[in-house]
Amino acid sequence: MSASNLSVRALWNRAWSLSPALAVSTVVMALGAVVTTLGLLLDSRQLVGEPIWLKPTKFYLSLTAYNATVLYFFSFLSERRRLVRFSGYILAAAGVIEMVAITLQAARGVRSHFNIASPFDAAIFSMMGIAITVLWVTMIVLAIALLRSRLADRPLAAALRTGFIAAVIGMGLGYFMTSPNPSQLEAMRAGQRVVEAGSHTFGVPDGGPGLPLVGWSTVGGDMRPAHFLGLHAMQVLPILALVLARRRNRSETQRLAAVRATSVAYVGVTLVLAMQALRGLPIIRWDAVGLWALALVLTASLATAAATLRHPRVSTAVA
Repeated sequence: MSASNLSVRALWNRAWSLSPALAVSTVVMALGAVVTTLGLLLDSRQLVGEPIWLKPTKFYLSLTAYNATVLYFFSFLSERRRLVRFSGYILAAAGVIEMVAITLQAARGVRSHFNIASPFDAAIFSMMGIAITVLWVTMIVLAIALLRSRLADRPLAAALRTGFIAAVIGMGLGYFMTSPNPSQLEAMRAGQRVVEAGSHTFGVPDGGPGLPLVGWSTVGGDMRPAHFLGLHAMQVLPILALVLARRRNRSETQRLAAVRATSVAYVGVTLVLAMQALRGLPIIRWDAVGLWALALVLTASLATAAATLRHPRVSTAVA
């Protein structure tokens, strides 16, 4: 048997020992990504200006990465086995419910998110909202558990904790998209039939000009960039810490300063992008307010690095 097969088996055994439900869910999501990618190649239908199977594919890929990352985080909560097992079942179930809904609606040729055109569509959208809310609350509980856990590697501990908290923030930003926009509210008040409640964009309708592949609006505010960036902090920041750990010429305090500074910048940019979306400005157009906000984030990041380097003993107590 090859070393690669042994490695895959070892990873699977480790994932199964942490959370059988989430391990199986990760494989299911990966298979779903393969199937929906075939849908992109074989089904030419379009929905809101993009291939109908693009959204399910992106969500399957995102949940594959999310599940695998959460399993990695679980390895740092070994003293809380009951919480880990219970959380794994909840996260796996919520993810499956979400993807069954998205895949079903794509197959029907209709939107999954914001769709209230019929009682069935409204029920699907409501079910997705409940599943994601349960998942979000579970993530908050896990974030608190991470904050309370004793982790020996201070840079990695800072990356894990901030990454998970940033992911909680990123997921929470999604709720801005589920609220009816002004035109939908006006139609509701007028007693008109409304087929959608909420949107990705602010100031312009969904489905307009957007960036290639991701579809983020280039003409109006769009919450998806901030939502995406926040969610993937749980991969980016720990990877940074692991890369820095290979730099033997850097002290632990220097690595901690780099992680903390990057974390402040990452969370700050996520919040600035959310502000940009709520103000109706696309990711490619920045005004003085947005640029000043970015400058403030950069200043806070540099100040964090300087404070960590200047007071290494203090940082030991709070890492």
